[in-house]
Amino acid sequence: MRVLVTGGAGRLGSEVVKQIASRGDSAVAFDLPQVSWEAVKGVPGVDLLPGDVTDGKQVSEAIKGIDAVIHLAALLPPRSESNRELTMRVNVKGTAKIVEAIGSTGASLIFASSVATYGITAMEEPPVLTSHPLQAHDCYSESKIKAERLIRDSGVDHVTLRIAPIAVADLVELPETIPYRGDQRVELIYVEDAARALLSALYESEATGKTFIIAGGPTWRMTGAEYIQRFYDALGVEVEPRFSDEYTAVDWYDTSQGLFLGYQGLNFNGFLGMLKALGEQLGLR
Repeated sequence: MRVLVTGGAGRLGSEVVKQIASRGDSAVAFDLPQVSWEAVKGVPGVDLLPGDVTDGKQVSEAIKGIDAVIHLAALLPPRSESNRELTMRVNVKGTAKIVEAIGSTGASLIFASSVATYGITAMEEPPVLTSHPLQAHDCYSESKIKAERLIRDSGVDHVTLRIAPIAVADLVELPETIPYRGDQRVELIYVEDAARALLSALYESEATGKTFIIAGGPTWRMTGAEYIQRFYDALGVEVEPRFSDEYTAVDWYDTSQGLFLGYQGLNFNGFLGMLKALGEQLGLR
């Protein structure tokens, strides 16, 4: 199988293409020419293809000989909120270019959507269900809802994954403002597990035509303040976080419908163990 991964040089995309190659399949990492390609450069079984999802000609060329597309390319917050026109062009029209290029090729599409499509749910009873109504609250969530709709209406074989915020075991710089409240319910997912979910959705025929929430599971459910404290304590770094004053689009999620995808491989304590090892390696602990 030959799989095109849009946004394939990014943090999640690079993990996806590596996992594809490790299974013995062929991956094509498709991303903007100006991004860093270091994460995927020289990986056996991975071809690098610079291009732009908003350019129909480039997308059509990229899809030639492709059996499936994992579509990750998107403008993310906070950048998505500073330029509505660009966000809609990349996230919606770019998705339309992918769908149009797939056309009658028989290729399948795995679409990376977001739990942001559920809107602000902090005042509701958790967990958020897959069937929860979609509620656009910013440019990003609006663009993902529109992209989901056009894929659904296209008739292309597809799976939609609404993915929770991604966690990485790395020395992550604390943002000026944490994008959720300290007392807010949060549930993230480890980057390798999110990539595994995308691949499982591709290889599991039972997933075709369905939508799933992809999140870390019960061990990853906590408050925003608890997550930040435990993350940096594990690294051995003292921080003074400033949290958002407003509730944002992250919560606890019901992931039961997608458990057959077998992607929840790392519990939160395992994640903390990786951070502790990194902290020791860097001389922080």
